Amino acid sequence: MSSSSRSRPKALLAALAGTVLTIGLIPVLATPAAAAPSAAISGEITAESTDFLVYLRDKADLSPAKSLPRTQRAEQVYAELTATAESSQQDVRALLDERKIAYKPFWIANAIWVHGDKALAEELAKLDGVASIEPNRAHALEKPTAGQVEATVDAVEWNIANIRANEVWTAYADRGAGIVVANIDSGVQYTHPALVDKYRGNLGGGTFDHNYNWFDPAGICSTPAPCDNNNHGTHTMGTMVGGEGANLIGVAPDAKWIAAKGCEVNTCSDASLLAAGQWVLAPTDLNGANPRPDLHPDVVNNSWGGDPGDPWYGPTVDAWIAAGIFPAFSNGNDGPACGSAGSPGDNPQVYSAGAYDI
Repeated sequence: MSSSSRSRPKALLAALAGTVLTIGLIPVLATPAAAAPSAAISGEITAESTDFLVYLRDKADLSPAKSLPRTQRAEQVYAELTATAESSQQDVRALLDERKIAYKPFWIANAIWVHGDKALAEELAKLDGVASIEPNRAHALEKPTAGQVEATVDAVEWNIANIRANEVWTAYADRGAGIVVANIDSGVQYTHPALVDKYRGNLGGGTFDHNYNWFDPAGICSTPAPCDNNNHGTHTMGTMVGGEGANLIGVAPDAKWIAAKGCEVNTCSDASLLAAGQWVLAPTDLNGANPRPDLHPDVVNNSWGGDPGDPWYGPTVDAWIAAGIFPAFSNGNDGPACGSAGSPGDNPQVYSAGAYDI
């Protein structure tokens, strides 16, 4: 914290100046230079830790993208983020390569996932440019609240009418056509009758192309096709775009969807969430290669979260916004009390939603 100095009498200033001049004439013995301070290492990293995330200090300047046409913004953001990561991660990656240690770099937040112990973390913390070293935490998927089983209707479902989405459809003659939405969740059952026709990877005639339309960073699914081992992601995607014939479940039933499996089973690791967030901005083929920022979605939904006041996903959100992607998050189903909204849903830059009484 800075402080402002008060004015002093001229005589006192003169005396001080003389003292300084006198001290300047006294020989000074050489002292060794102080060691460079180590980056902050989270107390959650212990001797038993097997992996962690290294966050670099350099941040990309994404402001130039704001003045570009929307079709060019993602390319600019991708270029800035990858260039910053490439230049600032060199020392860390060189050490890891030399030791043949497994790691995964992320440009979306200028971070590196590392398979290693606390001793390695302490060594990496001494490298220039390292800002902090954090654990690879697990975040919870939002659990649904209990409700009554309603009979299926061949019309607009009650949830759509309750939030008056159908009135928007009528007023603007728009149900999401031409829009692509994504979710970062437990995956999607892509063959579900309410979702299969809306999958961007559905080429028709029973043919599918999952490249640039599906991402499984932890390799959980047994095949390259989308899967959902929790059903949570299928549910949230249905809320977004679901519909079968006249039975309209989703808010934007004419939109297309893609998905990233950022949640392994019941929880979502930091590393998978960063990988998924990166893929949303620049989708890749099924091998995680050949990124295409031009194929990014217009909206990304995240129905996961953690404790309030945690800014760790902020750089990813900033990158999405700079690229023209609308971020939506769950803010928890913990009631109306102050401070009950979880992170990242409590980030003021995102749109967040939670359960409410009807």
